[in-house]
Amino acid sequence: MTPDIPSSFGRTAAIAVLLTSTSLVCAQTKTNTSPSDQELAKLKQNPVSGLRQVGLDTTLSPDVPVTGGTEGAYSLQVVWPFKLTENWRVITYSIVPVLQLPEEDGGYEVGLGNALFNFYVTASNPTGDFVWGVGPAVLLPTRNNSDLGSDRLGLGPSGVLYYAKEDWGAGLVLQNVWSGGGDSRNEVNAFGAQYILNYNLPQGWYLYSNSTITADWTADSGDEWTVPVGGGFGKVFTVAGESLSASLQGIANVIRPDDSAKWAINFQFSILFP
Repeated sequence: MTPDIPSSFGRTAAIAVLLTSTSLVCAQTKTNTSPSDQELAKLKQNPVSGLRQVGLDTTLSPDVPVTGGTEGAYSLQVVWPFKLTENWRVITYSIVPVLQLPEEDGGYEVGLGNALFNFYVTASNPTGDFVWGVGPAVLLPTRNNSDLGSDRLGLGPSGVLYYAKEDWGAGLVLQNVWSGGGDSRNEVNAFGAQYILNYNLPQGWYLYSNSTITADWTADSGDEWTVPVGGGFGKVFTVAGESLSASLQGIANVIRPDDSAKWAINFQFSILFP
């Protein structure tokens, strides 16, 4: 039996609606000079392009060991640039998750997880095929249950390198976050390496592989690494004058802790503001 969803879930949903609505109000009306769907797809794939976007990300991991249930991660993701100087800007990438963890009795623990904020300082008008960004990653202890994350603030460095040429794009995002003290489940020492590979097709369609290799340095020996390998497809399209993106990929965890699922499905839906 699934328990009642905590009130923080409702607050998270309200925040998502508020941010999306506010962004829609601020969005500019499309003109004849607006990017095409194919051009928008390339901008969306580049982590430091400066394309404003608000998205919902869903990852479902069936057949979790021991419980046999489905683990779910649902997150509001906002990418927004801010000008620093004429030549530099900061790209903010915010992730606010709601987690669904299966329990042995067949129920689920559902609640707000810890929010992650990345800040990438990058050139406003980069030249060449390579672009980069560096800055801090901040993990806020927003979780409402000890099973859903640490109660400590986390900080660490983060960097991104991305290469795009014609229809191809590839990139890597690296970061490590440490907690300010804590022990047991509240200690955080987590590494992430997100790989990005895209091939763009006509009319806004694209093929891609985009997952994050993680290492929990506080875990038991042999359970530190999770290495997902996946691939899927997506499309940028326009509805009622608004630019949207949707994508779907399957993921196999080729290396994983003993208590993690073998595979997952990921779906993303975003509103784009060129």
